[in-house]
Amino acid sequence: MRVIPFEEKYRDKCHEICIHTGSPDNLVNEEHRKFSLLMYCDPYLDHGKCFLLQDDQGEIQGYILCAESYASFKEYIQEYFEEIKKVAPSFVLRCDISEYEAYQKEYPAHLHVDILEDCCGKGSGTLLMHTLLDALKKEHVPGIMVGVAKNNQRAFNFYQKMGFEILVEAEYGYILGQKL
Repeated sequence: MRVIPFEEKYRDKCHEICIHTGSPDNLVNEEHRKFSLLMYCDPYLDHGKCFLLQDDQGEIQGYILCAESYASFKEYIQEYFEEIKKVAPSFVLRCDISEYEAYQKEYPAHLHVDILEDCCGKGSGTLLMHTLLDALKKEHVPGIMVGVAKNNQRAFNFYQKMGFEILVEAEYGYILGQKL
C-alpha cells in the first residue's frame, strides 16, 4: 500500500468508497446517497487536502479527506448545502457543521477517513493519517478535529491510538481533537 495525492481521475472511486463505507442506506436510498456525497466527499475533493490509499495493483482502497480551515469550509460548504436542498431535500436538516464551531480556533482542520473493509486493520489508516498530519504540520495548521459516532468503537479506538483526545461528548458521538 502507498499513499498518493488525490487526482480528479479517482473521483468516481472515491464516490464508490464513500457510498460503501457509509450508512447502509446509501445502497438503497438515492437521496441518502446524494446527500452523503455532497456532505462528506465532494466538498473535500473539490477544496480540501486529500490523500488516497493505493494498493499494489493501482486500485484505490481508501482515502483521508481534510478541510484545513473551518472558516473557509463554512463558506464553500454552502454551495453543497444548496445542492442538497435540490437533490436530497429529506436531508436538509442534516446540513449542519456547527458542532465544529466552538473548536475552530485551536482545531481549524477536520477530516474524514474511509477505507474499504479488506484493507482495514492492516496499518492503512495509520499510513493515511501520518501522511495528512505531516502535511498539515508543514503548513502550520495548529490542530485537527473529527466527529465520531458513539456506535463506531473501532474508529474511536483508532483516533485515540493516533493521539486524538475527546473535546466533547454528545448524545450520539464525540468531537475528538489533536493539536499539531
